[in-house]
Amino acid sequence: MSKKILVIEDDAIALRLIEYTLRKEGYEVLLAKNGLEGISKARSEEPDLLILDIMLPGIDGFEVCHRLRSEPQTTHLPVLMLSGKAQETDKATGMKVGADDYVTKPVAPRQLVSRIESLLARKTATKSKMIAFLGTKEGVGTTTMLVNVAVTLSQQGKRVIVTDLCSQNGNLIEHLGLKPENNITELLVKPIDTLKHRELEAALIVHHIGVRVLAIPHPCEEHREFSPTAVNLLLGRLREVSDYLLIDTSTPPSDLGKATITKCDLVVIVTDFKAGALSDLTSTAALLQKIGVAKDRLGAVVIDREATFPEEALTNMKSIIELNAKVRLLGIIPYDTKASLELVPGTAPLIISNPNCPMASSIREVASHIIS
Repeated sequence: MSKKILVIEDDAIALRLIEYTLRKEGYEVLLAKNGLEGISKARSEEPDLLILDIMLPGIDGFEVCHRLRSEPQTTHLPVLMLSGKAQETDKATGMKVGADDYVTKPVAPRQLVSRIESLLARKTATKSKMIAFLGTKEGVGTTTMLVNVAVTLSQQGKRVIVTDLCSQNGNLIEHLGLKPENNITELLVKPIDTLKHRELEAALIVHHIGVRVLAIPHPCEEHREFSPTAVNLLLGRLREVSDYLLIDTSTPPSDLGKATITKCDLVVIVTDFKAGALSDLTSTAALLQKIGVAKDRLGAVVIDREATFPEEALTNMKSIIELNAKVRLLGIIPYDTKASLELVPGTAPLIISNPNCPMASSIREVASHIIS
């Protein structure tokens, strides 16, 4: 869905130019020719951003901004003031009454769009979450867990993007039954801050369930390894167009994985109930804290892949695991014979194929913890 921008401007020529520029970039544009009309539309239409001229008939732009900031419904609306008044005192007044940015006329279309994208990104980034999934070892079900959590979040109306930063043998694409049709190589060799949202969106593979996938090529003879800086700038831009960005990382994490993990809002450690699992969980948590992940940004999911415990006994394990591993437990996934047999890459994720089984219910609980 395109972002909705309200423009309050009484100059007909400037209004047409702004409207043309924004529509060309794919934005939905609402127009108002005076302050009172603009305030009314800001309340009723709930735009994503406001472009506000200062010199308006009736109440001026400063008063419009002041009123919008004083109302709970519009207090967080990003406001870009656009004016011919270039004095520092005017800019200071604009910022004082609550403007997020101040641009002096005339403004080039590209500069205007850049300022708009920056403000929208700032608004979205405060809401979006970047979450890494890391197994204590290979084969514990990390990718399966990530995929099913992603589907659960998507089913709840969240905009979800998943990507695979495993240094080798990453199979996120295969788990979703997709083919890496889109290549982001060209995106990673150009300045990330020049990318438009539609370019980012075009680089994503869309699954029919709504989850979008960023297929980052793994280093091989065909393409070079991308720098952590370039990839993390790209991930940061993807947060602008998602509510949740879920990242599959290798065990142990690569240099790229480490650079990404430290910027995540949450790192989910996935393990099982096999011998040594508790020790593996403890050491993995210690490693993550050593590279800079705060303890309160760690969570764990334990998968009972071999029915080590009966389902009724699993709830009693929570306190034992948290006490010994000193990691917050997001959930324990019980064993389910039928569901486990269906966990084959390329088939429908469990949360879709068998939504009422105990495993699916536990996965939804993990997703709820992530949301909260």
